[in-house]
Amino acid sequence: MSLVATEPVRPPSDPAPDDGGAKVESLPFWPVIVLADLRRAMRLDGQVTTDRLMSRTIEAVAHVNDQLFLWHQVQVDAGYQALAEIPADPVNGESVRVWRYKNAVWSLTKALLIEGYRDIDTTSKGDDHAQALSTQIDTLWRDVRWSVRDIQNEDRGLAELC
Repeated sequence: MSLVATEPVRPPSDPAPDDGGAKVESLPFWPVIVLADLRRAMRLDGQVTTDRLMSRTIEAVAHVNDQLFLWHQVQVDAGYQALAEIPADPVNGESVRVWRYKNAVWSLTKALLIEGYRDIDTTSKGDDHAQALSTQIDTLWRDVRWSVRDIQNEDRGLAELC
């Protein structure tokens, strides 16, 4: 099976603003999140202001760090001073754990942005759009959970069969 794209790739509606090198830093253990990298990875254009992106990224970093709090303590007690020091396979020269941390933060940031930007529209087209956004939000939250569990070498499956 193959796919033929008939629509040309269009540039974003609003080009990404210059975030002035803005970044979110937490404990030295965790990687720094650079807003320009997040914008590029999650395809966020100029409709998202730097201030709004910073706010949601800070919340995402806080949430992911909270989810990894106990695991982080175990790693520090084992002598690791940074996530990148923990043995893990490299991906493009970077620890897969570092990549997964960034993916968790980036995915959560985008989920929080989408949740905050949903409009109220009572038309059937608005209902379809809201459903599409809900599906995207669910997928992003799943990516957050999977990345957090992968960092800890835990199984992704959370279901219990009775």
